[in-house]
Amino acid sequence: MGDDRASWTGPGGLRVTAVRLSGAHGVWAAFAGVRGADAYLVTRNGEIVGYYATVEELAGVLDLAELRAD
Repeated sequence: MGDDRASWTGPGGLRVTAVRLSGAHGVWAAFAGVRGADAYLVTRNGEIVGYYATVEELAGVLDLAELRAD
């Protein structure tokens, strides 16, 4: 993922952030069944929607064309 601070916003308070899976992110992602070194964290209005390991998984739950880089 390169930059662990990369993030994108979308409609309705949607935010996607590339995060390293360490500390609290690692615990929550593992609880959600996502493993690895990093993932995409999706939130809406500050509430966690989920963690996704790949862009393909992310595209399965939201329209990537609606995202804008921060």
